[in-house]
Amino acid sequence: MCCSQRSRRIPLILGLLLLAAAPPDPRFGVVESPEAPDWAAELGIAWTRVRFAWHEIQPNGPEDWNPPWPAERLEAEHRAGREIVALVLGTPEWARADPRVPGVPRGLYEDESRPENEWAAFLRRLATTYPYIRTWIIWNEPDIWDPSYPGYTWGGSEADFVRLLRVAYRTLKGLNRENRVLLGAFTYWWDAVYGRRPYFERFLEALDRDPEAPRYNRYFDGLCVNLYFNPDSLYDLIRWHHERMQDHGFDRPIWLTETNAAPSEDPIWPVPRPMFRITLEEQAAFIGQALALALAAGTERLAVYKLIDNPGDHFANPEPFGLVREDGSPRPAYQAYRVAIRVLAGFTNARLVRRDRATVVEIQKPDGRVWVAWSRSPLAQSIVLERRGTLQGAMDGMGNPIPVESAARHYRIKLPGALCRQQFGASCMIGGMPVYILESALRPIREPE
Repeated sequence: MCCSQRSRRIPLILGLLLLAAAPPDPRFGVVESPEAPDWAAELGIAWTRVRFAWHEIQPNGPEDWNPPWPAERLEAEHRAGREIVALVLGTPEWARADPRVPGVPRGLYEDESRPENEWAAFLRRLATTYPYIRTWIIWNEPDIWDPSYPGYTWGGSEADFVRLLRVAYRTLKGLNRENRVLLGAFTYWWDAVYGRRPYFERFLEALDRDPEAPRYNRYFDGLCVNLYFNPDSLYDLIRWHHERMQDHGFDRPIWLTETNAAPSEDPIWPVPRPMFRITLEEQAAFIGQALALALAAGTERLAVYKLIDNPGDHFANPEPFGLVREDGSPRPAYQAYRVAIRVLAGFTNARLVRRDRATVVEIQKPDGRVWVAWSRSPLAQSIVLERRGTLQGAMDGMGNPIPVESAARHYRIKLPGALCRQQFGASCMIGGMPVYILESALRPIREPE
């Protein structure tokens, strides 16, 4: 099915198609766009994360080379203007220092220039094979500690992980100083739920014990986080990661490399025993809420996991995370992300204004602002927002126009109540469908306090 047919099936409201002609905002991405490039192009994302698993590329020895993506597919993404960000993880058994310990490569403590350092040799070959990739994420979720879990890939110590990152940083920067090295994402919850001290805190302490770390930018240019299901936790935990780095005397940009609220009640992929009860409408509502709160927390870039379901997802995930189903039909969350990208593109700043019965985030843009608001309870909420310019329009998270009462100094708007299939404390885990209020600036925009 071609893009024009999809556009008729997923309309944009209030003239948003006019915004589609603008270049994609480089901050909005999705995981694995090469699986569905037409859907990615229509969505309007500017970057994508693709996975390079060492144990799949060189399963039997250093002479193996089985790239996970056909070269022409990645090159097509590059030509289409979507930046490819590489996630590198997974040590093959032959390359492990101890076959019983996943992750830690043989020769890791050798200098990265020596052939005995298998990790450095692999990274060097990988980066040379894909010279147009300039951003490298080193590992994913090393804080998963249960050996029976499919995502368990790291069994080494925190000091080993610092060394893994050091070798990657020095190797990739040695090939090209323009290479950007990102510290692989942490989940936070794998420790918090079981009363364990967060891995990120333990990692930072191990990093402090490396006397050469400050000389080499502490071995990473940015930090990744993977956060799901609860929009409020995105805001709180992104800020928490910044605060932990500041406690150790530095800070780095944070990328939200995975987020979503996978539905449990999709009739195409029902989940019999879900972790959280989530409808398709709630997944769509989550998208706008997550973007607004992540930006307010200071996220530099973000990506939704993932673009489209594939057969392997049934083994890896009990819930369906794709914005598009395996059969090629879009979930409502696809339209929600498409609308959010176009409404928020070009933002310059964001701040959390309130978070009580309703959440309000102010998104500043060069020519005005966007208010993003939603109810945090099953009850509809009437809110008042300060007027600072000219109202351009208002829509819900799916792009449908909604009424706004506009006065000389304020707007009054009614926010729909949440479905609230899952509650967290006194609030719904996912609030009601967010509302966007678009305003052009007549007076200088006041900087946030």
